[in-house]
Amino acid sequence: MASRWQIWSLSLFLLLPLSVTAVIAAEPVAAEQPQPHQLQIATSLSQSEFSSHIEQQLRRAYSRLGYQMQLVRLPAGRSLQMANRGLYDGELFRIDGIQQEFTELRQVPVELARIELLAFVRTAQLQNLQQWPLQKQLRIGYVRGFRLASQMQYAGHPVPVTTLEQAVGMLEQGKIDVLLEDRQSVLSVLPEKTEQAGISALPGVLASAGIYHYLHQRHSTLLQPLATVLKKSQAADKDKRRLPKPVQSGAIDE
Repeated sequence: MASRWQIWSLSLFLLLPLSVTAVIAAEPVAAEQPQPHQLQIATSLSQSEFSSHIEQQLRRAYSRLGYQMQLVRLPAGRSLQMANRGLYDGELFRIDGIQQEFTELRQVPVELARIELLAFVRTAQLQNLQQWPLQKQLRIGYVRGFRLASQMQYAGHPVPVTTLEQAVGMLEQGKIDVLLEDRQSVLSVLPEKTEQAGISALPGVLASAGIYHYLHQRHSTLLQPLATVLKKSQAADKDKRRLPKPVQSGAIDE
């Protein structure tokens, strides 16, 4: 006949696995962090401080909505066409109005920046090209896909190129006579000021336009949430710029 001690030992042995299981089950399980949704956004091959600023605006906005933006760099004309066909989720930035031609793209209704189109020439030819739109023999260069430039009217021969670096190089080498581009982009390519590089902008702004982000129509439900986040971010940035700078110690006469 089993003793009382043997019965107690057997009971403890049988209950031990249940106790261990209960302890393990009681331990909190770390919740897995949801992975952000990926969006592939097309953009041109050329990069500048101007484009980087817009890229950062959009990355922050998408992050707050639980999305991650992945850029795909392509020739400017091709990126717009492929985004319109739905092969990518959107276009990083384009001028206002391109949705009238590329009808599958939807504009996020927040202006991200403004650009002004200028005519750049070699400084040595500055005086000879004041009337460049009327001179039929001139070669007019611009980056393919840059609608503000391609829509300009002039008598010369259009020379579309793939990248901004290529366009600036052709102007420096005399392979084109005039380059249609915005100042910030040209400055981003040159290692020095345009005048020091032998390139000058002719006086006068040829055209200006607002810059906007575009999404393929399948993402139409994202337009307003993204616009709301961008507006709040822009308002916060303006408020920061209005704040007075802190006075450094010793700057005030006692």
